Amino acid sequence: MIPILILKAFLFAVLGGILFSVIGVIPGTDETATMAPVTLVLVLLGVEPVVLFAWFIGIAVAMQITHTIPTAMTALPGSTMAVPMIQHCRTAKALGVPHIAMRKMAAGSLIGSLVAVPVAVGFALLLAPLGEMIKPYIGLIFTIGAIFIAYMSRAKWAAILALIPYSFLIQGIQKIAQASVGKSLFISIFMGITIGPMIAEIFNILVPEIREKQRENGKSKIYLAPEPHQKPGFFPNPLRQFTAKQRRRVVAASVISACTFTFSPVGMTVLLGELFTGKNKEVYQKSTVAVGIQDAVSNATYIGELIIPLLAFGLPLSPVALGPAAPLFNAPPVFTTDPIMNLHNFLSWSDYLIYGLIGVIGGSAFAYPIAMSKARIWTEKMLRYVSHEALIGSFLGLVCMLAFYEAGILGIAITISIALFSGILHNKYQIHTGVLFMGFYASNFIIQLFS
Repeated sequence: MIPILILKAFLFAVLGGILFSVIGVIPGTDETATMAPVTLVLVLLGVEPVVLFAWFIGIAVAMQITHTIPTAMTALPGSTMAVPMIQHCRTAKALGVPHIAMRKMAAGSLIGSLVAVPVAVGFALLLAPLGEMIKPYIGLIFTIGAIFIAYMSRAKWAAILALIPYSFLIQGIQKIAQASVGKSLFISIFMGITIGPMIAEIFNILVPEIREKQRENGKSKIYLAPEPHQKPGFFPNPLRQFTAKQRRRVVAASVISACTFTFSPVGMTVLLGELFTGKNKEVYQKSTVAVGIQDAVSNATYIGELIIPLLAFGLPLSPVALGPAAPLFNAPPVFTTDPIMNLHNFLSWSDYLIYGLIGVIGGSAFAYPIAMSKARIWTEKMLRYVSHEALIGSFLGLVCMLAFYEAGILGIAITISIALFSGILHNKYQIHTGVLFMGFYASNFIIQLFS
């Protein structure tokens, strides 16, 4: 039975890796809006917990590797996690070496993934004894976490104050749901927060003044760097893309970032990326090495923020756990956080280690060779033939299907309502979705403070 599960987990990781390799090449893709809905469908279909875990690791690794392609080749972020790398990629592109930067990014991403799995499992085991102690204080912990993440955002005090009306909105909608369909909702509200920024942007089209300001005349022109003359092998050794000194920095940055599960992945990418780049003033070395370290940190942080909350607590206590990976924590009726009944209960520490590495290998099996040898041709095909609007439309359709599955037409209405409110807070007031997800979990406790 175990070998069958291992094979199934590997196949899911590979198939997920192929799917999200394609998605990762499309500039501007949001991880939560793409990864969470598909993962939620698999959870609701009853896929085995270890297979779900390998799947998620695989799609995260694939997307983090292939987002390097548009980021390096066009200086457009392949995903939200790639935004901190844009400036160095522009420099590399101006120097005529975007392909070198991209190879270092892809190699750093793979190294960061391989390092992060055992480190995150080991750190989670150290924290696991605290799990039983914190369970009675889940509401308080979520509230403190929401306040902390809100203050760490750009909006700071505005984000903290916004938690109060936002909590009243969430709990008010839950009362409506209880009266209408006889149960509290999770999928509809979670999906609403997920697509919030997109819905708010679409809503702008309906406002004549905003629509005119955002109108573009003519097609966008994107310069694509030329194909490099030197071709790497099919699956080049990622360690050979760096010098011995650079390898030590990549590994050290990955180890540290895999343990910092409560902080923003983007923030850690900026902080550790710059810290471990060193004071090298030579532009070529600084730019190409910085993006390699940043991508290693990006992937290591992502994996750490999934494994540590799952293994140690079973609660979504990190930005990744609250966003893209939320269906692995809370997806009623399959998984719940109150009481805790999710992957935390079904996987042992060895499962996290074994299936985590299976996910890394499966997810990178397609993404890494593509990033290292087919970057330009894939970027060109995606920019020419794949419509960003079509991608957004397909995921919006999937979200509406999930909301309808949970609560019918009411579920869709609630999803759109939450999306518009959340999107305005995100787009206009810089209250990012991590704050809103944590606020969702803390809303019941916050309302109790006023009653």
